Amino acid sequence: MTSRNIGYWFFAAGAGACIALSAGHGVAAAEPDTGEDSASRSADTNSAGPARDTSAEDEGATRGDADPASAPASTRERDDEPDEDEAEAPTTRVKHHKLFTLGQSEETESEEPAEDTAPRETTDHRRSPEPLAPVALNLMSALAKPERLEPVDTPPVQTLSAPAGVVTGVKTGRAALDIPIGDKTLTTRADWYFPTQGGGSVAAKGVIYLQHGFFGSSFFYSALAKNLAQRTNSIVVAPNLPSLPSLRCGGCWINGVSTQKGVAALFLRDEGALNHSAEAAGFSGVLPKDFVLTGHSAGGGLAAAAGGYYAVDPGTGGNLRGVVMFDGFTFGGVVPDALDRLDKPYIPVYQIAAPPQLGNFFGATTSELVRERPNRFVGVTLANGSHVDSLIGGNFLVDFFSQLVTRRSPPGNTEAVYTLADGWINDLFAGRGPVDGTGIYGAPDQYIVMGDTAAVVLSPAPVVDLDSYLGTWFEVGSVKQFFSIGLVNTKAVYSPNLDGSIKVENSGNYFFDNGPESTIEGAALPVDPSNNKLNVTFFGKPKANPPGNYWIVDLDPNYQWAIVSDRSGLTGFLLTREQTVSDAFYQELLDRASVYGVRGRITPTRQPSAE
Repeated sequence: MTSRNIGYWFFAAGAGACIALSAGHGVAAAEPDTGEDSASRSADTNSAGPARDTSAEDEGATRGDADPASAPASTRERDDEPDEDEAEAPTTRVKHHKLFTLGQSEETESEEPAEDTAPRETTDHRRSPEPLAPVALNLMSALAKPERLEPVDTPPVQTLSAPAGVVTGVKTGRAALDIPIGDKTLTTRADWYFPTQGGGSVAAKGVIYLQHGFFGSSFFYSALAKNLAQRTNSIVVAPNLPSLPSLRCGGCWINGVSTQKGVAALFLRDEGALNHSAEAAGFSGVLPKDFVLTGHSAGGGLAAAAGGYYAVDPGTGGNLRGVVMFDGFTFGGVVPDALDRLDKPYIPVYQIAAPPQLGNFFGATTSELVRERPNRFVGVTLANGSHVDSLIGGNFLVDFFSQLVTRRSPPGNTEAVYTLADGWINDLFAGRGPVDGTGIYGAPDQYIVMGDTAAVVLSPAPVVDLDSYLGTWFEVGSVKQFFSIGLVNTKAVYSPNLDGSIKVENSGNYFFDNGPESTIEGAALPVDPSNNKLNVTFFGKPKANPPGNYWIVDLDPNYQWAIVSDRSGLTGFLLTREQTVSDAFYQELLDRASVYGVRGRITPTRQPSAE
């Protein structure tokens, strides 16, 4: 049994005790004074696909006998021209060697006790998403001691009308917040973060609403909240919400429509509830009107939904500047509905996504976002990212258990989250976007180097011109299968057959150049109109039945490289027209493979005949 499986059993064993501890106090995410009952809930799923599979062809997958060093692939599916009212980056893809390299941004000194916000190197039958995370996060809430948020010193923090200067620290406070839920009121706790300048004064540009994820708690995100407050000069409010409905208040939970509307109502008219809570937390003055909605996981879905309800409310003041989701997820249809409401006038919605995994329900909401706004910049996916990249640094136990139940957050990913979010939010408050902003943006499918990590700009799945895909491809890396162990000089040659199928010829040598030769021939047929999914077989004739066993998940616009996997993501092939590639480009291909859902371990494939 692996350590991860042991962890799952450990969490399951502790779940009952944790629920008992939280009964009568609400779920881990709920404030004690809500009086909500809680119970653990999970959604079952057992398969994951590469990131850009947005089709509904998930029935009856057949694992064929294909070696995807075998068959065809892709230009991006997008309109040629953006709307005239868009101030967005171009939608043409960039060549692989055109990289945007990011340097580390400089942090200002905080008045809080020094706390490292960099990533830690720790090795509509609507059910709750994230089946494993709820149990673990519930356990973490019981074990982890919440960070003590001391009230701000007296006299209270003063608001200034003068232009904002340099933020020198962040003061924290905590107070009750009343959220209207239909004809009820949910009273919960909110953590407040006030960016201070010299003398302890506040001249914030706006307010950032930060919502925790499913079965999370606001204290999980203290490091992220402090970063946002300090680097964007914004007042951050992070409320706790119940993660499950209760008999006393069925709509009072993080995925409830009434709660989404209630969060939107906080920012309508005089914003009385927010101002009263901020005052109780030690703030003196009136909160800035401009605001940005943010959230992690289910909290990101809530932020998008609340933004949509705010945008269409007759009482809106037009002060919503944008939505930023930290690997946000919600039920199918919620984000498309919200985006429809946020289109007139257009409000940006950005996603900092992790590769497809259980915590984000295998990229479902990210796929919806890309599909609904194909001609706009909508975010990036972090290479090798974890669903919990954004919360690392707030609490050691939370960091440890959240990574254990999801996946490890690599060095550099949390700082990349900060850099991306800070840049975008600063631009949103300044009225800038991808064309004129100072944040990190890019063209669809662009590869961006970010210090110790990398990201790829979100884009639609490739649309493949099969004629351009034909020819010789060299395998420079792959997830090794039993028959390919020891193979070198591996290549695939694709050519047209008279019956309309594609001839597949795979070959290689065992162990060394001119070693024992291995060859096999087969045929392939596309199974969808985009030609990015094919069935490859080496025995008999191929069938054009979805889902296919050869998925072209990423492709150079000039057909010079391709990344191939399958529905499971357990296979992976890095194919290039050149027999060898540089170390830097090989790393780019590895990063791209992780972004698009390849989960198997890719190792280099030697090409000694070119050496």
